[in-house]
Amino acid sequence: MVAPPVFTDLGTVRATRDLDVASAVLSDTYADLTIRLPATAGPFGMRLEHVELPDVQIAVLDLSSAWLRTVPYPTYTVCLPVQGRVRARVGDSAVSIGDGRGISVCPASGEVEVEYLNDDCRVLTITLGRPALERELEAMLGRPIGPAPIRFDPVLDTGRCASLQRTLALVRAELADPAGLGGHGLARHQFGRLLMNGLLVGQEHQWSDELRRPAGFEGPRAIRQAVDAIAERPLAFVTVADVARAANLSVRALEAGFRRHLGTSPMAHARQVRLARAHDELARVEPGSTTVTAVAQRWGFAHYGRFTAEYRRRYGCSPRQTLARRTARPF
Repeated sequence: MVAPPVFTDLGTVRATRDLDVASAVLSDTYADLTIRLPATAGPFGMRLEHVELPDVQIAVLDLSSAWLRTVPYPTYTVCLPVQGRVRARVGDSAVSIGDGRGISVCPASGEVEVEYLNDDCRVLTITLGRPALERELEAMLGRPIGPAPIRFDPVLDTGRCASLQRTLALVRAELADPAGLGGHGLARHQFGRLLMNGLLVGQEHQWSDELRRPAGFEGPRAIRQAVDAIAERPLAFVTVADVARAANLSVRALEAGFRRHLGTSPMAHARQVRLARAHDELARVEPGSTTVTAVAQRWGFAHYGRFTAEYRRRYGCSPRQTLARRTARPF
């Protein structure tokens, strides 16, 4: 049987020697998974210690020799080596965890297979909610990123990801100290954001080059003008010609500029801005003061079903769930 949860300064600890219980605990923590033991395995054992921050979970997993296979992760997850030998396959990429190498998993990675090759394996994981991490990237870029997930390089070099390592060391030290900042809600919220920033800056993904550009670089002046106009008046542009007139460009030049510098079309960008404004309103208003339909219509989404489907793809939940969670939000 699983041991009762033990609440410590670091979080919750669960330990078991039961394979089914371990599978249930790890599925609840990460993603639905199955565990298989090698034919030569000794006694099975699992210990999981984890702490919850707003939109972020930090966990330390101790596991004896075993083979795990998960469904595609719904979250962004980073696995960092502590001890033992571990092999992992993420989609088409295989990597040995250890010697300064970890793995990163995104919602588009596909199934994940992990082999714990000896009986003293320990892996530290950071799990980050998809909507929160993508909002953080948008804030860093100053623009929407569209519905596609962030695609991190699956192989994580801990030496190159120094900003994440330093942030993680700070957060763990504060959480372990009874008199530290971990006992304060605002600080815990900021810890989560710091870890997100450390990952976004330190691990390669499709927007890394843009993040590394000197401050103030936003593409040609005419494209900046179009982006600013959409940000100021996202409901004012019904056709791509409307945006082109605001930027003093031809439709063809505008579309080419958006594809080159933003990786999307002008109208798709405008739609993402309106979707982000609808999300912000749903997250801000008090339940009962408005409806999802009213917010959708206010931001130019006439078809409720398509709005809900697009919203779910972008934020990982329905607009109704965002509105209902408003009372549970810490800020």
